[in-house]
Order: sequence, then structure tokens, then C-alpha cells
Amino acid sequence: MIKLVQPQIEELKYRKKLLKDPQTMSFNKNNGGTVDFNEKIWQPWYALWMNDAKYYYAYIYDDTLKKYIGEVSYYFEEEYREYVLNIIVEAKYRHLGKGKEALELLCQQAKENGLRFLCDDIETNNPAKNLFLDLGFKEVWARENITMLKKRL
Repeated sequence: MIKLVQPQIEELKYRKKLLKDPQTMSFNKNNGGTVDFNEKIWQPWYALWMNDAKYYYAYIYDDTLKKYIGEVSYYFEEEYREYVLNIIVEAKYRHLGKGKEALELLCQQAKENGLRFLCDDIETNNPAKNLFLDLGFKEVWARENITMLKKRL
């Protein structure tokens, strides 16, 4: 069973590890791949993502494994005037249905938080695109190598 858990600030070391893993971040290769989530920014980052209603962040916790296996989030993107989500599942836990469960939980949480729609701007060739389509997301637009997917909650 999967659940979403908002981390304590000292638990951000998991996010640092997640974003530094080349296999996990391979989907991001066109934007630099791995990300350095430096401890110097943890305090302001945490304050924003845990206290601003336009932001939501949580770890994906697997009850069976008794560990975090990824992260989910959404934020209000001014450029699109939409709430855009993010989901990252550790590479070794992909293709097991865990991402689908986590995405369903994120959509449920967003609805409980008062959102009416949730979007993702995903690379057109990203295999995860089918996961979104299976969960009721619709293609809104595509340009260059990005497809915007949107779901009414």
C-alpha cells in the first residue's frame, strides 16, 4: 500500500538522494539529468513548499517496503496559469503500479485542497505519458517536445 507523507525538514536528505540518482533522473536528461538539492536551500525551500497554499509536496511511502520510494508535488505555474504536478518514483520501483497509486493519491489530495484541475507538462516521448492518459488526463496542447496533460479532479 502506498501513502503520501509530508516530510520533516531533516528528512530532505531523501530528496537530495533521489534527485542525485542518474537512473531515477534519466527522464530529465534533456534538462541536465540529476539535480543538486543543496542543504543551503533546504530551509527556504521547505518553508515555501510546506506553508504556501499554492504548493504541495510529499514523499511516496510504501507500507510493504517500509520506506520512501519517490516524491509527488504540485505548484501554481504562473506561465500556464495552472497547477502543475511532479512525480518521481525511484527507478527500481517503476513499472510496478506504485506510480499510478501515488498519482491517484496526489489527485485526491489536490481535490481535497480545493483544486479543480491538475496538469503536467511532460516530454512527449516520456513513457509515463500513458500512465497519465490511463488516469483520465487529456492532452491540452503539444509544442516542440512538450505535451501538456490536464485532468478535471
